[in-house]
Amino acid sequence: MRQSPTNPQLSDEQLMGQFKGGEERAFVELYTRYNRRVYAYCIRMLNSKERAEDLFQEVFIRVSRKRHRFEAGSFSAWLFAIARNLCLNALRDNVSHVDLDEVQDTLQTPADEAEYDSSLEILRRAIEQLPPDLREPLVLRVYNGLSYQEIADMTQTKLATVKVRIFRAKQRLHETLSPYFLDKV
Repeated sequence: MRQSPTNPQLSDEQLMGQFKGGEERAFVELYTRYNRRVYAYCIRMLNSKERAEDLFQEVFIRVSRKRHRFEAGSFSAWLFAIARNLCLNALRDNVSHVDLDEVQDTLQTPADEAEYDSSLEILRRAIEQLPPDLREPLVLRVYNGLSYQEIADMTQTKLATVKVRIFRAKQRLHETLSPYFLDKV
C-alpha cells in the first residue's frame, strides 16, 4: 500500500523521490510546505514584491523541470540554492544602491501606526539595506531556518565564512537599529 504524499510523516526527500517517480501530488505537498518561505526569501533578497512574485514562480518551475537533478541531501538546501541563484542573477541584472542616510531618515521617523507593525517595518527596511553577502545568510538562517552547514553547502561558502557573515549582519542591524530602539526602552 502506497503512502499518501500529503502525509506529514513523509520527509521532504521522500516526497521528492515520489515526485521524481511521477507522483504530482508530492510536488503539491512540497510546494505547500515551502511556498511562503521561498516567497519571503525572494522578497527579502530582491526588496521588491513584484520582482519576487515573478522569481518565486520561476523557482518552483525549475524545481519541477530539474527534479531529476536532485540527489541525496537536504531538499530545503537544494530548493533555496535554486532561489538563491535566481535572486543573485536578478540582482546582478538590476543593481541598485540605497544611500545609508535614507535608511537613517526612515529609522528616525516617528511611528504613527501600531508600535509592533512599525517596528517590523523598520526591521524589514534595515535588513533590506544589508549588502547581499550579509543579508542572504541572515535571511536563510533566521527566516528560513536553515542550519549554518546547509547555508554553507548551498552558497558554496566555508562554514566559518557563513558564521562570520551572519554575525556581521546581526552586528550591522544592531548598529543601525539601536538608536531607534534605545529611545523606546
